[in-house]
Amino acid sequence: MNKKNTFALIICAFFTLFMSCKDENKESESKINQDIMAVHDDVMPKMAEVNRLKRKLTLYKDLVPEENAEMKDSLINAILLLSKMEDNMNDWMGNYRYPNPDATHDELLKYLTGQRDTVKQLSNDIYLSIGIANGFLKNAPKSPTLDDSAKE
Repeated sequence: MNKKNTFALIICAFFTLFMSCKDENKESESKINQDIMAVHDDVMPKMAEVNRLKRKLTLYKDLVPEENAEMKDSLINAILLLSKMEDNMNDWMGNYRYPNPDATHDELLKYLTGQRDTVKQLSNDIYLSIGIANGFLKNAPKSPTLDDSAKE
């Protein structure tokens, strides 16, 4: 084999290796983005439940006698927590952007991994706030006002 053929073969091998790495990089980036969207798609429907629970807790709070300030404060805190989760989800959705494709693989991975971690934590927080709200409502007295609000 002459030097030209050897050099051409080495160049082809490096090019093939380079393209293979780029494809693997794109796959890993795509996989992380799919993970992000899967968490988003799971938790997004829960936002309607968050809204419904805020309304029900507000009605419940209004039914609690004034002398039970501790219960009212707890309900207010649960309502504020649900509102914060709603705001956090809206903020995350408003700020999430697929990063610039001209960024390096490491930059893309860092951004996407951070976004995946953020949306997973947000999902956990939303589910926790829903659980807290449902815990309050589980112990709420039966009331036509509270029961009617579930239909909205």
